[in-house]
Order: sequence, then C-alpha cells, then structure tokens
Amino acid sequence: MPSEMEQKKKTGQPIIYAILFLAVVLVLFLVYTIQNRTRIQEQNRIYAQDCARQTAKRIESEFDNALQRIQNAAYLVSNNGNSWEITAQLLKDLENNTTFDAIRFTNADGVNLASSGATNDSSDREYFARGMRGESGLEAVKESRITGKPMMVFYAPVYREGTVAGMFLGLYFAEDYLRDMLAASYFGEAADVFLCTKDGRVIAGSALESYGSDLLDLLVESGVVDSPAAKAARTVLEKGGEGAFLCGEGCKTDNLCAMHLPGYDYTLIQTFPKNVTQAMVRRANGAGVILEICLLVLFALYLFVLVLHARRQRKELEKENKAFGDVLRGVNILFSSRYLIVDLKNDHYVYTAGSKPLNAAIPVEGVYGEFIEVLMSDIIEEDGKKELARFAQIDTLKELLGRKDSAVHECHVLRHGKEEWEQLLVACLERKDGVPVRVLYVRQNVTELKVRELSEQREKAILNRKERQYRIAIMSNSFNTFECNLTRDQIEQDIIRTDHGKEIPLLARAGLSAPCKASVCFEKWTQFVLAESQEAYAAMVNVDYLKSQYEQGNMEVDVDYWEKSDEEVPMCVRLSFFMTQDEDTGDVIAMVVSKDITEQVRKQREQTQALQDALMQAQHANQAKTTFLSNMSHDIRTPMNAIIGFATIAASHMERTDQVRDCLQKILSSSNHLLGLINDILDMSRIESGKLQIHNQECNISELMHNLVNIIQPQVKAKQLEMFIDTFGVTNEDVIADPLKLNQIFINLMGNAVKYTPAGGTVSFRIMQHTTFRHGWGEYAFIIKDNGIGMSREFVEHIFEPFERESTATRSGIQGAGLGMAITKNIVDMMGGEITVESEVGKGSTFTVKLSLQLQDIEKSAEQIKELEGLRSLVVDDDLNVCDSVSKMLKSIGLRSEWTTSGREAIYRAKSACEEGDPYHTYIIDWQMPETSGIGKRG
Repeated sequence: MPSEMEQKKKTGQPIIYAILFLAVVLVLFLVYTIQNRTRIQEQNRIYAQDCARQTAKRIESEFDNALQRIQNAAYLVSNNGNSWEITAQLLKDLENNTTFDAIRFTNADGVNLASSGATNDSSDREYFARGMRGESGLEAVKESRITGKPMMVFYAPVYREGTVAGMFLGLYFAEDYLRDMLAASYFGEAADVFLCTKDGRVIAGSALESYGSDLLDLLVESGVVDSPAAKAARTVLEKGGEGAFLCGEGCKTDNLCAMHLPGYDYTLIQTFPKNVTQAMVRRANGAGVILEICLLVLFALYLFVLVLHARRQRKELEKENKAFGDVLRGVNILFSSRYLIVDLKNDHYVYTAGSKPLNAAIPVEGVYGEFIEVLMSDIIEEDGKKELARFAQIDTLKELLGRKDSAVHECHVLRHGKEEWEQLLVACLERKDGVPVRVLYVRQNVTELKVRELSEQREKAILNRKERQYRIAIMSNSFNTFECNLTRDQIEQDIIRTDHGKEIPLLARAGLSAPCKASVCFEKWTQFVLAESQEAYAAMVNVDYLKSQYEQGNMEVDVDYWEKSDEEVPMCVRLSFFMTQDEDTGDVIAMVVSKDITEQVRKQREQTQALQDALMQAQHANQAKTTFLSNMSHDIRTPMNAIIGFATIAASHMERTDQVRDCLQKILSSSNHLLGLINDILDMSRIESGKLQIHNQECNISELMHNLVNIIQPQVKAKQLEMFIDTFGVTNEDVIADPLKLNQIFINLMGNAVKYTPAGGTVSFRIMQHTTFRHGWGEYAFIIKDNGIGMSREFVEHIFEPFERESTATRSGIQGAGLGMAITKNIVDMMGGEITVESEVGKGSTFTVKLSLQLQDIEKSAEQIKELEGLRSLVVDDDLNVCDSVSKMLKSIGLRSEWTTSGREAIYRAKSACEEGDPYHTYIIDWQMPETSGIGKRG
C-alpha cells in the first residue's frame, strides 16, 4: 500500500508542477501586460516629448527669423538719418517685400500707423513700453484694435539721432500663422497642440476650436488630463523648462507635454492621442497571448520530453551550459573585459574565475590601493591620473554608490605602446546600513567605440561650421557663395553664380578648374575688376592679408569693388569673408559671400552729394552767424556802463579835482579795456577761423582784480548787491599771462553773476593758489560764485555752446547774445586751463577756472612794519580759509596773529587779553557772523 501511495505521489507530482507552472505563466502574463502597458506609455511619452521639442524649436526658429526681419527693417530706417519718412506707403512697400501679414509703425507718442493709413493708440501696450526702452521682442496681443483678431506682434525700436523715435511692428494673425507649425499627428491620429502664455491663455492651436482663459483648467474639467499632470504642466508654464507627464487611466489622453520656448514667454502644450497607446497595447498583448499559447504548447512538449527523455535533456542542458560559458569567454575576448570583486571595508580585491589582469604587474588578488596605483601607471595624462585617483578612492565610491547602483569612469591608457580607451564600470553588490561594502569592477576596452565617437564629433563640428556659414550666406542675399581654405590656400569646389535662375561657373571664366589655389583664383579675377578698384582689391583680397586679419581677431572682412558684369555694365560687388577655424585640423576656413551693392552705393553717393550741399548751406549760415556776432556782444556793455557811470560822477563833481581825476583814470582803464574788446570783438569768429592768439606779458593779479572791481562795481551798486573778493594761499601775484584775455574771462563771469543775481544777493570772487611741483609755474583757481537765479541741469550741459541762453533769462528780458560763455571757454582752453560750472535753479551758480600761469622771475617778501612788530592781532571770520590766509599775511608784516571762527570766543579772548595786560592791537572782523555780527562784537 505505501508503495502504491508513493507511486501515486510520484505520478501526481508532475501534475502539481504543471498546475503550478500554469499559474506562474498566468501571473507572468499578467505582469507582462502591466509592464508592457507601462513600457509603451513611457516610450510614447518620450516620443511625444521629442516631437514636442522639435515643434518648439521650429516655432522658436520662426520667431527668431521674424524678429530678425523686423529688426533689419528698423536698422535700415535708423541708419538712413532723416532721409526716410515713415509713411503708410513705406509700410505698404515693406509688407509687399516680407512675409508679415501687416507692418505698422508706432511713434514715440504711441500712435500706431497702418499701411492703410489707419491709426490707433498703442501707448498702453506692453510692447510699446519695451520698445521705447530700446528693446526688441515678441508679444501676443489677444485682440487687435484694427483687425479685432489675435495677433503675434514682433517689435524693434527705430532710432533718430541716437534716441528711440518709435518702433516697427511686424504682425501675423496668430491662428493662421501658427496653425500649420502646431499641427501634429502620431500614427495617423491627430494630436492637439497649443501655444500658451504664462497664465495658460491659448494664443493658437492646431484645431480651429476656441478655448477659455485657462487651457489646463479646461483640459482637467473636460477629462482630457488629470490634475497631477496639469499641475506639473503649470509649473513649466510659470517657471520654464520642459516636461512630459503621464495621465491617469480615466483621462482622454495618454500624456501631456509642456515645452517652454527659450527667449520667449510662451509654452507649447501637446496632448498625445490615447487611441495610439491603446492600439499598441492591444497589439502587444495579442502577441503576448500568442506567445503564452506557444509557451503552454512548448511546456506540454517539454513535460513530455522531460518524462520520456530525461537523460537526453540533461545532456542537452550540459551542452547549453558549455555554449553559454563559451559565449561569456567570447565576450571577454571580444571586449577585453576583466572582472574583479573589491571589498571596500577591508581594502581588498580579487579577480573573478576565468578573468585575469591585462597588466602582468597586477596580481590576481591583493590590496585595492596598490591595484589602483598600478592602474594609474597606464594612464597617459597627469590630469587623468588625478581624476582616476579621486574616482577610485573608497570614500568617493561609497558616496557615488550610496546614491545609485553603478558609476562609470573613462581612462586614456597606453598599453603595449598603443593608445587605448578603457572604461571602468563599478556596480554595488552589497550594502550594510546603506553603505556599500562590496563592489564589482568591470574593466572594458572601448577604444573602437571611443574612436567612432571622436570621429562623429569631428564630423558634427564640420557640419555645425558649415551650417553657420551657410546660414550667414543665405541671410546675406548673395548671388554666389564658396568656401576656401586660407591655411592651405585651396578652393575645393567650383564657384557658381546664380543669375536670373541660371547657374554660371566662375572658375572656368577665369581659366581655372576646381580644385585650385585660392591666391591664383583671386589674382586671375583682377582681370574683371575695374581699374579704379584694382589696387584696393589686390591689397585686401589676398590670402596673407585675410589670415593676418583673422589672427588680429577680425572674423569678418568686407571688400567693395567695381567689376564688369556679363552685360559689360559696371557692377559694385561686396565680397564678404566669414572666417572660422576648423575644430579638427585648426585650418582657417573662409566662407566667401558676394553681393551686388550697386544700387546701395548709388544711393550713398546721392546722399553724400546731398550732405555736401547741406554743408555748403551750413557754411553760408555760419558766415551769417559770424556777421551777426560781429554786430552783437553783451561784452561791450560792461566797460561802457563803467565809462558812463564814472563820466556821470565826474560831470556832477567838477569842483572836486581829486574825484574827477580818479573817475577819469577809471574811465581811461575801462576805455582801454573797451578798445581791446573792440580790437578783438567776438573772438568767437577768430577762434572758429583759428586766428585768435594769446599774447603773454608780465602782469599782476592784484592789479587785474582792482581793474575788475572798477568795472564791475557800478553794476553791483546799481543792483544793490554785495560783492566779496578774497584770496587764499596766493604767494605769487606777479605772473606772465595775457591780461586782456584774463580780464575778458573775469568780466564775462562776474558780469553774468551780477546780471543774473537779483537785488540783495551776493557775488563772490575767490583766488586760490595750489602747490605744484612744476618749477617756475603756479596753479591758480579763480572761483566766481553767486546766489542768483541759477541754471537748469539741461542748460548747464550746453552753456559753453555759442548762442545758448537759458529760457528763463530770455523771458525775464535780460539782454545778451549767448556768446560770453562760449568765448570764455575757448579762451580758457587756449590758455591750457579748465573751466567747470555747478548750478542749481533758485540757488545760484559757481564757476571755477583753473589755470597754470608762468611766474615772473622776481622774489618779493612782505616788508616788516617796525611799529607793528610784536603786536597782537585777532582775525574773526566764519570762513577757515579766510582766517588762515589773513593770519599768514599779518604774520608776514611782523604781527603776532591769531584767529577764531566764533564771535563769542573772539569776545572772550579780547577780555582775557586785556586782563592779562597783553591786549590785541588790531582786530579784523567779518561784518556778518552767524552768531554775532561785526557791529555787535565792536560794541
């Protein structure tokens, strides 16, 4: 009985195994279908993302081209001065020559002009604000105020005399413009593609439907996508980047792609048709069912064979194991792979069975650190050795494999005298507490793959270079382009010129054929160059010259010359050399682009003639201005006022001989100055003609100041002004200069200070001498300051230009031709000096004249006054410079000088000096002090 039960048990075991295997097959099929669906969804997600990325690049490229076209139009208008007037006809002509649906011009006031002549206000548009700041770009307008449709607006600023005068707008109807670019289909199923703004508003879509304000909310509400996918896509909308996101089972689409357009604030949204994924899953699952049936049949056969031919199966398995071992050995031989196990904890390594080191110096088993040192000896570059040392450190491997399961490092090695590339793959085999302790090292020879990769990189570099060059050639609207190797002096291919659709080989015309030397081609072509251009052509269309230009950093060289066309009509050609360096060979390659610029040159010549005519008119106008200047100068009024004033005083006091004599002397001084002004009146005309000269002679600064006071004083008294003249640090009053020109400078500045200062104001003149290391010269600063009406900042920038007058002075009725400051500035410049001005409206102005004056070769020292020697003096003034300067002067004549800036302190010192029995002999006190006036102190 037990034997029968055992027999039944043995008989039932295969059935149980078969049932278990069937269950396993069903489970595996279920797992397969799930994984198959996941795999297909992921494949479709990646495929959809790649397609969406290509669509985004295509749209971005189109945007860049459209923006470049409108920038070119703005550039042409900006660089043609005022010769082009922007009219509706001009806009219409531009529309006829571009792909834009419409071109408009918006002026600085925001008025938008269409080619039809219609206008509207665009001052509230965002593109208007950006364009007026000098920016170019793209803006999607939801509704045009002229067409009422969504528009894509490309804008670029137009400049006039360096200032933004408006902008050109290139317009496309958004839906018509973008629909074809957004259209996409996958395996015959159309996909919905949208171009959206940051807030989710749809600018255009691949379908003709209209959408609400937020596309993602609409897609979620309609069940097209789920909330997680919409949330991830919204992150791309708001922050940029790209992504493809799988949707849930209940959604109408399989995945959602979002691609931000770099350089533009727009995002591409694409939905992947779910029908495609479902059909692919059905086909894959159908294949799985067939595979499962086949597996079951095979399994039944397998069981039958297993029961009947167990021994034969065992032999076949042994054969298969042997074949598998042969395959492994073949892989090791084919890829030169070596496997070793490294114990990171014990710093130990061992090669696996059947694998041995490539380097005989490496033992099969040993210390891991010593293994790395021997491995480093095979590496060629020093940097490569350092990089391997860092990569192979145990701490580095623990850090790398703590985050992922494997790490790869590439080495450039020298083995048996031959350079090879080796790849080290490290895989984690065991972790303890999350820290790797055992790893598998795989050393694989990848020389062939690396050589192929480097070759592909070189080919890609060549393609990129040619692509850049051909893009330039296409954009330049040339009639022929060719490439030449400047380093090797070689033209590889024939030069083809396209003329009215007909291709003309040019090398044959010059008696050459490809390949040929570039220098010979350039020389042969001189026979077609007109005589007037041959010298310039030979000098610049020269291989050595072009290479020298490239070495100097000039990547582009343009040569304009005249040549004979096929119709024997002179044609002006611009030959442009765009030079780049081949990344593989290092040769300098030039892309040569030829353009017909005959019309452009003709227009330039017409413009030059117009400019010459305008110059003649300007010269005539300048002559008229000089005549006007010769008859008008407010500089005459200042000495004339002095003469009239002193003559009036003398006439009313004829009985007082001394006063009359004094007045006559002052009249004589002013008359001499007036005579000098009349002799050199309006030096501006002499300055402009280069005839004004500086006549240096010995003069005294103190005398110049006395003459200045005599001339200016009557005007100061007439306007009831206060005038202060002081010096600081002036040790040399005797100088060599042009006294008439100095007088003219000071009278102009002081006269203006008096003229533009209201009654009750203050005018001051300070003279300062600064230390200089230039022997025999002195550095002087003359500072004229007033608290008058002042000047605006805008006028200060033009104050030294002829005929410039402040508008407030003109309205107030103050006389003047606007020449005084221009003459003053030119005289100061001719004397090698500098004049600056600081002014503020309502607070007054300060003019500073800095001059280097030659000193007279005499030495003067203050004479000691015996009666004052040793006596005390006190200087009281709120200006530290005045106190210091006056104290030094008093000391030079023998007084013991002290000073203070406080009125109260001065009173205290005076009392103390009297009490001490050493009173002050002399007090020099400022008439008006912040604390106590001079009168108060005197009391």
